[in-house]
Amino acid sequence: MKFNLPIVNHSLQYNPSLDGIRGIAILSVLFFHIWPQYFYYGFLGVDLFFVLSGYLITNIIYTKLNKGSFSFKEFYRNRVRRIFPAVIVVLLFTLFIGWLFLFPSELKDLGHHIKSSAFFYQNFRLINEVGYWDKAAQLKPLLHFWSLSVEEQFYIFWPFVIFVIYKKRFNLITSLFVLLIFSFSLKYFIDMDTFYNSLARFWELVLGAFLFAIGSKYSYEISKTNLIFSNKVLVFFGLISFPLYLWHYVIISYMYIFNLNVEKYALVIIFSSVLLAYLTYRYIELYARQQKSYRFAAILFILLFSIGMSGSYIYKHNGLPNRKHLKDNGNFKQQFIREVAQNKQGIKLVSEILHKKPINDYVKATTTNINAKFVAIVGDSHAHASYPGLKDIAKRHGYEALLLSNSSCPPYPDGAMGRNLKEVKECREKIDNIYTLLNDNLNIKKIIFITRATKNMLGNGFGIIDDQKPVAYTGAKFENYFTDKKHWNQKKEFLNNIEKLFKKYNNSKVKFYYIMEDPELGFDPKNCMMRPFDIFPSNCKIKLEAFLNRQKEYRTFVYKISKKYPNITILDPKNFYCDGKYCYAMKNGKMLYADDDHQSVDGSIMQAKYFENEIFNDK
Repeated sequence: MKFNLPIVNHSLQYNPSLDGIRGIAILSVLFFHIWPQYFYYGFLGVDLFFVLSGYLITNIIYTKLNKGSFSFKEFYRNRVRRIFPAVIVVLLFTLFIGWLFLFPSELKDLGHHIKSSAFFYQNFRLINEVGYWDKAAQLKPLLHFWSLSVEEQFYIFWPFVIFVIYKKRFNLITSLFVLLIFSFSLKYFIDMDTFYNSLARFWELVLGAFLFAIGSKYSYEISKTNLIFSNKVLVFFGLISFPLYLWHYVIISYMYIFNLNVEKYALVIIFSSVLLAYLTYRYIELYARQQKSYRFAAILFILLFSIGMSGSYIYKHNGLPNRKHLKDNGNFKQQFIREVAQNKQGIKLVSEILHKKPINDYVKATTTNINAKFVAIVGDSHAHASYPGLKDIAKRHGYEALLLSNSSCPPYPDGAMGRNLKEVKECREKIDNIYTLLNDNLNIKKIIFITRATKNMLGNGFGIIDDQKPVAYTGAKFENYFTDKKHWNQKKEFLNNIEKLFKKYNNSKVKFYYIMEDPELGFDPKNCMMRPFDIFPSNCKIKLEAFLNRQKEYRTFVYKISKKYPNITILDPKNFYCDGKYCYAMKNGKMLYADDDHQSVDGSIMQAKYFENEIFNDK
């Protein structure tokens, strides 16, 4: 592989330094996705791509307008032959690998993303699915198509904007400056997702256009012989930057899906991504960009449209579950379907007491009889995951069950958390709702409290698919982070809130049970299932030592303060999940987890039976 690549004919005079800047941008993004802890700001490479795209596309349009050679038809043809060939190849590869190895639920989701990526609205699809920083984002091979969608949406209308400015003889710098301020300000006046939404991103492309206008006015441009930007290595990566951007994340995401360690295989990922990008550029992009006919562009358009419709077909047919090469995994696949968050009985019961519909995320009950005796299951999403098993044994012992829990808002006294003050306020209201219901408004005999602990305390996830960023950056924080950062201590406040909880219920008439956090797997338990061809590792356990080391401070603290509050019953699931060496994702042929830290329905039933005597031995 040589660092000197052939150059296609450009609409403008070629400037290798611009490809050098592209090289810096793509390497930043590549390293960020492989080593986020070391290249934390590498994601800014995408912002650099946006600015550079705005600069170049405006340069092309305005220069041709000045020469009297601009054509809308030609512009869109050029965009098709520039963008579509690499996109078609990468989407076909992604779909083929998915068809071979993904479980039906995974392939169904991929089909949805194939369609939105092929039709360039992937960014809007993701708004309703997953945050870019969430661990689940790593399991979406086409996540990175969000930025390509933003650019393509910009290209649809931007030629008309520049055309109007030129024809009306508006001052280019002034016009683009006004558009820059307008587009930058939109997110402050319109409620929108500020990461994925195109309206929150267009200002970066307009900034690039504005920089072109400044440079054009004052005859300034980046030197073609800049010692840094015209470096042959950077120019090489700049030339293959588009296919490299498309290929690298598909490979990384499939590594996560197949439970392979991305850092361990970093050099393999880099080599394969660069090789595929080089081949795509050298033998597909170069050929496509030399084709001048509109018929060729039309064929590319039809091909990409067909790929998008095939994704729609796969989604509508539930991920093609009848593929002959799939292996039978019995009831396992049902364990990855999360239970609904609320039921009619719970909403009716709670609304009758609060005199309003609750805003809590998880509200369920087994009866609407306000006079029944209840076991209340309280906490966060972990309480919701444990509810199916606990409600069954509660009913078996003559109790009704009530679930009151919040997502990422564990209801410790004075423990409201959030990523901003608005979320803290909402969390506080959710917690107040729970304690209003628990304080003598219902005949509650037992409270079972279940939350995730170590992530809220330490601020980072566990394992190769869990998000690793500290809570100080992206996670939920206690309120004083926003009001007094100097004295903010997430760990200290979290542990203090556990003690406040124990103190509150130590002398209560209600019997209080605190279930310790279960072991976090740090991998997707779907990988415990048998994928086709048996070529990917299946390791459905973690070392007991890893579990105990991660939870050491939390577990030590809970057992220490439990001596001060003898009426609090501590229920420890360690021996349910673990033996002397390992903690397991499967037990007795059943899947215990729905994801890397939440119980499956089978897991909740088995754990509830494990604790049944301790909870319901009323003697």
